[in-house]
Amino acid sequence: MKRNLQLDFLRFMGVILVVIHHVPFHDTTVFGAFISVIQTGGWSGVDLFFVLSGYLIAGLIIKEYEANQTFNIRLFLIRRGFKIYPAYYFYLIYQFWYSANFAKYPQQLNRFFHEVFFITNYTKNNNGHLWSISVEEHFYVLLAIAFVVLIKLKKVNLKSMLVLYLILLAIGVFGRAYNFLTYHNYNFDRDYTPSHLRFDAMFFGVLIAFVANYKKELMQRILKNKYRPLYFTLCLLFISTNFIYGRWDTPWQAIISLSLNPICFGYIMICLIDYHNPTFLKIIKPLSYIGTYSYSIYLFHIHFLVLGLKLYPYGLAVFYISYVTFAFVGGIIVSKAIEYPFLKIRERYFPNRYKLKKV
Repeated sequence: MKRNLQLDFLRFMGVILVVIHHVPFHDTTVFGAFISVIQTGGWSGVDLFFVLSGYLIAGLIIKEYEANQTFNIRLFLIRRGFKIYPAYYFYLIYQFWYSANFAKYPQQLNRFFHEVFFITNYTKNNNGHLWSISVEEHFYVLLAIAFVVLIKLKKVNLKSMLVLYLILLAIGVFGRAYNFLTYHNYNFDRDYTPSHLRFDAMFFGVLIAFVANYKKELMQRILKNKYRPLYFTLCLLFISTNFIYGRWDTPWQAIISLSLNPICFGYIMICLIDYHNPTFLKIIKPLSYIGTYSYSIYLFHIHFLVLGLKLYPYGLAVFYISYVTFAFVGGIIVSKAIEYPFLKIRERYFPNRYKLKKV
């Protein structure tokens, strides 16, 4: 199946933002100042990933439902497992081994099992960035269950999706507002990583998928609106505020940005999907290629950050270049060696039901 260059380009944007965001220090050079700006708001790349994930997963479910008028939750979860688990568990085992033999402080076994069972965003962990994988796992399971229930109730429609999104948005907004009014500060584990505070971002992607499939005339009105360039610019401007106001210094971002980032990223996403300028597509093609492997790059980038710090002094341009290069090349190698062979097995033994129906 031919991949969508624009979506893979957005994957690249999401992963490069996160990769730079996790650079742990600031320096006073001009290049370092530029990196520091990206570092400040690079966390928003996860919001972009969440919207993309919700949109793509919902699209798969919708295709199966339209082809069969049913949804096989067992097959869905098995296929998700073949996508997520091989590289994820390889990373966990490798990091645990690496820390035991080469790191100053070995990883803790109890935290290892927290990560094995995807509860790391509610408990202590060895690898801090894996919290987002836990959020996505929780979401996939609950979305699949919700879809089965909606089928039984004969409520598979845009109205049901809108109601669910508004409920999740309310939970996120009120939960974050309660934390802000109670503690008056920002806490990463309390305000940023819990699944129930982040589901609204992923479900906005689901909502877009339902509009695209069930309200195509509405989607066309959105895309053909004469104010589209203005709305696109406003979304970019709002996203840019993440790179100006640091989360730790401005706790209100936990309320406002986490609620509005997904909406802005969602609008940017549908505009880019509809933008087929040949020159633009040619420019983004190499970046889209990297974005294809964003999952494994995300998993392993912290490991390559540590290696980069061992090889080069922090603050030199060669450090940044080597770190990003290691992360990209290493992630691509892991994808080709582990992720994609398992995907081939998946397609052979557990193919999509909508593809079978089409055949």
